Amino acid sequence: MSILDTHYDKWSWDRVKRQFSQLVTLSIPIILQRLGIMTLGIVDTAMVGHYSTVEVGYQGIANSALASTLIIAFIGLLMGTMVLTSNAYGAKDYKKCGQIWRRSIPYSLVFGFLGFGICFFGEPILLFLGQTEDIARGGGEVIRVLSIGIPMTALMLCSQFFLEGINRPLPGMIFMFIANLLNIFLNWILVYGHFGFEPMGVIGSAWSTNIVRIFLAGSLLFYIVFFVDREKYGLFDKVDMSWNIWRKQRHIGYAAGFTNIVEHLGFAALYVFAGLLGVISLGAATIAFTVFGVPFMICYGVAGATSVRVGIALGRGDRHDMALAGLCGLAFNGMICLPLMSILHFAPDTIAGIFSEDTALVAATIPLIALSAWMLFLDTAQTVMGNALRGLQDIWVPAIFYVFCYSLIMIPLAYFLTFTLEHGAIGLIECIIVASFLSLTLLSSRFFYLTLIKKQPEDDRRYA
Repeated sequence: MSILDTHYDKWSWDRVKRQFSQLVTLSIPIILQRLGIMTLGIVDTAMVGHYSTVEVGYQGIANSALASTLIIAFIGLLMGTMVLTSNAYGAKDYKKCGQIWRRSIPYSLVFGFLGFGICFFGEPILLFLGQTEDIARGGGEVIRVLSIGIPMTALMLCSQFFLEGINRPLPGMIFMFIANLLNIFLNWILVYGHFGFEPMGVIGSAWSTNIVRIFLAGSLLFYIVFFVDREKYGLFDKVDMSWNIWRKQRHIGYAAGFTNIVEHLGFAALYVFAGLLGVISLGAATIAFTVFGVPFMICYGVAGATSVRVGIALGRGDRHDMALAGLCGLAFNGMICLPLMSILHFAPDTIAGIFSEDTALVAATIPLIALSAWMLFLDTAQTVMGNALRGLQDIWVPAIFYVFCYSLIMIPLAYFLTFTLEHGAIGLIECIIVASFLSLTLLSSRFFYLTLIKKQPEDDRRYA
């Protein structure tokens, strides 16, 4: 008799419908908010790509090698905010939710200003990674400008994670929509030169990004302070900042940050390999990964919602709801992936043409976009499972899995496929497919072992 048969009453159709409905309701604004983050980058890439083929390469290497790496690290380091907030929310300990957010504010700013300092060494870092002097100079200049908005990005993330943890993702979605309109307008002014400004190209786009990040951080803080129930969540209550009191919040962040950095550095290595292939290959990879990021970010919203739903179930001590939340996350992710995969596979030429009019660049980009359709489901599904494990507060075993898949396997395989077998930029996509399949297998096995097989107390509330 299977586990599902043994606990049939725990898996009733009504329960499945409830969990799936709540997941979808939570997912939609998170998806739109995450998609908004991605479209900020798409607008930047498209506008700079039409301005200069060379400068879009500077933009790509600046973001992948350092600026985006820092932000990805912040997302992980601050993940404890969302995980523990959702756990406390599920346990109806609302004041603890506010305490978690209050602790995350100075914590986020420390990392933000640390990232600000690191960005001043952008050019030497790119030279160390083997980039040409021209690419290192251009990319380094972009990184220095982007450094100004890095602290605000960290502050924005901790506030957004708090709102998602208490099941209120809608404000983040609305502010992100406004931010995208602002970004388009600012790029039009600063990249091409309007309203008396000289054309600034990729540097103008970087300044636009800074302004948008300041707007987002300020808007979310304003909303929390004035529109979230202060008494219920204890937003202005005295908070114990003793180091040991919020140890778990930091440790979840350490593991998630480590995991995110490992995975992202694996992708950053792919950009480095693309740069070694030449400016056209670097530009093609930049556009292809930017395009892939759109459907990925949509599915990443599902992953975030899955983490919250699993975390709420953990706060209630309901193991079966934890497993069900993970299953619903995988199912909803698959439903979203299928039409998105079709678009990538059947319309790569149309998509590539949006980003550049350079014939050589478009030709190099088309096969990368088409092949990326096949890694979409695997990469997004493993992301859903990774976030589900974070919702369970299972942090270090998944981190080991990510090191294995995205460092020990993907990077050497990328070099082998790209240079040894001479697959060129196509090899950069092929290695991700292999690594994501391995990651999905390992993470899924771990999640369902913890929720359906491993013996533990039914009343397992871990939110403090």
